[in-house]
Amino acid sequence: MADAPGFYLQVSTLHELLFHGQVSYVGVPGVWGYLGVLKDHAPLLTELAPGRLVIRPLNAPELTIDVMGGIVEVAPWGVTLLADYAGHDARAEEARMAEARRQAAVHVPFAERPIGAAAVRAELDVELVRFFAAAMRDRR
Repeated sequence: MADAPGFYLQVSTLHELLFHGQVSYVGVPGVWGYLGVLKDHAPLLTELAPGRLVIRPLNAPELTIDVMGGIVEVAPWGVTLLADYAGHDARAEEARMAEARRQAAVHVPFAERPIGAAAVRAELDVELVRFFAAAMRDRR
């Protein structure tokens, strides 16, 4: 398709084809930075970072798709992007990860405390006082 004004783009996950068609530009969040792809871009293969794809179709308005990782291949015949999660899946996965972090923080109350010998010693002293206070109460 050397005389076509754009290039072919396919965006999908393992479960769904999200976009395919001729585009003039696609902006991709790569792990090494944001990558803009135009017609006749040099071939490459890279990982996707979480972020937003910007797609400029030839005969339609610009659209965006949220992605949560994956891979992108830029080849002479077009661009293929396989996302781990994309679109609504990406937002749902981001919300699930935020909830998991929140729940983990509840179960790890000491995670925000300073680390070091003095901090550990201070926490041990507090626990020893609690232990001996409980032991003294139980003796009565």
